[in-house]
Amino acid sequence: MTELPDALTLHDVTLAHGSRVLFAQANLTLPAGSFTVLDGANGHGKTTLLRTLLGLHRPQQGRIEVLGRNPAAIRGQIGYMPQDRRLPAPQMTGHALLAASWRGTSFGLPGWGGKLNARIGAALTLTGAEALARQPLSQLSGGERQRLFLAEALLDSPSFLVLDEPLSGMDTQWQTRILSMLHKRCRDTGMSVLMSCHGLDAVRPYADHLLRISDHKLELHDAAL
Repeated sequence: MTELPDALTLHDVTLAHGSRVLFAQANLTLPAGSFTVLDGANGHGKTTLLRTLLGLHRPQQGRIEVLGRNPAAIRGQIGYMPQDRRLPAPQMTGHALLAASWRGTSFGLPGWGGKLNARIGAALTLTGAEALARQPLSQLSGGERQRLFLAEALLDSPSFLVLDEPLSGMDTQWQTRILSMLHKRCRDTGMSVLMSCHGLDAVRPYADHLLRISDHKLELHDAAL
């Protein structure tokens, strides 16, 4: 079996938002297949860090590698669910949302539609959103839309999944189901997850690592501690 590259490596990274330094000279590695939770008080830079890992924000100093490469060069291998996902056209359905998001390269070729529908069905099944797919997004609850947006992030079977507050709006039962699914995907496929959230107690049983921004430092801990 081919050994997967590390999910994330930071080499002497200093990250700032405007003139404010969020953390300085961070060095760490997240191995492939790991489930990591990002923690930190509001305003301490969690979203800025996640956007940096997507190549949407540049560090002030140092080098970041995602899957062994520059994040901007492998954007197609990174799934992303932002914290404030804008609601598309109110009458758009979940199925249409996912169809519009697919990065598949076989558009127009024989069997393209079947391949797309299979991908959409698989992603919806992972997040338990099959019954929501044909309903207008505007008629769904916040937690139901979150499950569709998570399916959107999973659609292309990413190697690295970046999630910003994905459990927001979900009840406890659905939070547990989603966390269990993500944990299983990491173990079964080698996909890596980096997820910000509030309420660490619910997440710890599923996570391998805790990545914390505090006092202008970025530190990696064992999630069980």
